[in-house]
Amino acid sequence: MSNTEQKPFIATHPGELIKDELKARGLTQKRLAEMTGLKASVISETITGKRAVSLNMAVALEKALGIPADMWMNLQTQYNLDTAFLAERENQRETIPVTIPVRDRNLLKEIVRKFGWACIL
Repeated sequence: MSNTEQKPFIATHPGELIKDELKARGLTQKRLAEMTGLKASVISETITGKRAVSLNMAVALEKALGIPADMWMNLQTQYNLDTAFLAERENQRETIPVTIPVRDRNLLKEIVRKFGWACIL
C-alpha cells in the first residue's frame, strides 16, 4: 500500500453487506439459503464473518440477489487485504525515547517490567 492510498481503520467483511442487503429486502437468512441453494449454516457463518465469500457463493448471490459475483469477490479480496494491513500495523511497534526522572529506581524497574519497556539506567 503506497503512502497516497487510504489506509483502513477497520476491515469490513462482505457478510456485513449481505446482512444489510437481507434487511433492506426483508429477507431472512433461511430464505437466502433457499434462494442460493447454500446451507443456512454457510450463510450464517458468512454473515458473522466466520467464513469467506467463496467463488461459488458469489455466483449464487449474484443469481439470488442480482449483485454481480465479481463485486462479492472484490469485497472479499479487499477485506483480506485490509485485514492483513491492520495485522501488520498492529505488529509494528514504534520506539520513542523518553526520559523519566524517577528517584526510586526499583519503581522504574517495576514499570519497565510491567509494560515491557526497554530501559537504560
